[in-house]
Amino acid sequence: MTVRMISFSAIALACAMMAAPGFATSVYGPVVEFDGRHYQVVKDNGVSWDTANANAQSQTFEGVAGHLATLTSAAEDNFVESLRAGAGLSRPEVWVGGFQESCTPPEPGCGWQWVNGEGPISTPDVPLLSYSNWQAGEPNNLNTEMFLAIGLGNNPGWNDEQALGNIGGYVIEFDTATVVDPDECLAGDGCPTTTGQTLLLPPVDLGMDASIGVRTFEFTDNPARCGVYPLTLFGGAGEPPALIIPPYLCGSPKFLVVEVDTDGFEVLQGTVLVENDPEEALPDNLYDCTGPFLNDPLGPDPLGLDPQHRDVVAWQATNFEDMLETDIGATVDPMFEGSLGEFTHECGSSRGKIKSASYYVIGLHIDFGTGFDLAENSAGNHHMFVALTGYKLQLLRASVVESRPALHRFVYRAMLGLVNGAIRLHDRGRFSAALLSIRLFLLAAENVAYATIPGENYNGEHLMRGSNIQFTYEEKVIPFAP
Repeated sequence: MTVRMISFSAIALACAMMAAPGFATSVYGPVVEFDGRHYQVVKDNGVSWDTANANAQSQTFEGVAGHLATLTSAAEDNFVESLRAGAGLSRPEVWVGGFQESCTPPEPGCGWQWVNGEGPISTPDVPLLSYSNWQAGEPNNLNTEMFLAIGLGNNPGWNDEQALGNIGGYVIEFDTATVVDPDECLAGDGCPTTTGQTLLLPPVDLGMDASIGVRTFEFTDNPARCGVYPLTLFGGAGEPPALIIPPYLCGSPKFLVVEVDTDGFEVLQGTVLVENDPEEALPDNLYDCTGPFLNDPLGPDPLGLDPQHRDVVAWQATNFEDMLETDIGATVDPMFEGSLGEFTHECGSSRGKIKSASYYVIGLHIDFGTGFDLAENSAGNHHMFVALTGYKLQLLRASVVESRPALHRFVYRAMLGLVNGAIRLHDRGRFSAALLSIRLFLLAAENVAYATIPGENYNGEHLMRGSNIQFTYEEKVIPFAP
């Protein structure tokens, strides 16, 4: 955990302090780093939340636009509170990035959201599984309060606020990136991107200016969404969403989105080995990746038995339109509508083979929604995993069809034949035979020659999807067949 202070220029600070009398004077404090992001307290007595919100979005740091701070973990909340307490404010309260949307009762707790879409805010009246730190008796909607402040009475904790006489400024957050040395990702156990995740790159040619930038975002899922509707993140203000999580993937309840941007190199062959340690990344979450426990001494405990209740590795390309899931998912079943894919290939910790960088997600599990728990409906549970595997086979087939320019025609026909054979066997319920076809497909993908095509990694795509289907058969379909 790194904290680093970067002073604004003396000229900018002097200009802020020399504003004409009679006008609000904004004094920008130092920009401070915490776990890769940057924060700044702005002194501005009596500023409204709307003005603070607009001002925060107008500021940039290292080319990244700001927003009012969103406090989605205890560590982040404690850090921002320490900034507020040490800022020397004449009025102790500051605005942060929470607001209340129009909502039906119960007031005052309904409709609270973060400005950047990091999820709904839990309140005593509307208890969600997200992090919150309301002061006693808050929110109370006194005088129709609908914006979030911290530091009421110069004490830690959150308050819904509207009285501008209490406000001494606001806190800006810049979602800047942590820089990772690509050379460290090529050897040994790989390189850490964030607490609880490492990446190991396949052999690649690194350019002179090769770099990896990482930004991590924490969210808390709504359990009512699981198995019902997709979750879109990072969109808004007329912009399309960047990340679309299908209904069958659900937070446990928290999850981390790790945005990995690479520059100066491409992964054109092989896969990026991703290893997640959910207990380290999200220690209060529900699931890890162990199991299946068919002889659990505790009996039909869904935490140890149901193959839904296991942490998974998930990935999406930066542009969701590049994902086969985007085009195919909803045509197969509304349960699969989305762009993020699940690509676990091994347990212990959660391990996945991924074809490139972009969005990696920690802390998700498969969840088909109400009525499909193994203990209550084993036949329905198994049916849904069979349907999910059938969907994954269709995605693999589509990826083989797309790879035709990279393969010799005889190799292409053979690999497509193996996938088509697996689909036919799967549809007849011959899962062990379908698994054998997938193993032969992976053997081919590991040994045949793929032509190098800039911007594409068909070899990685086949290994990523094939190894996940093998894992799903071995761990979640065949052991639970009636």
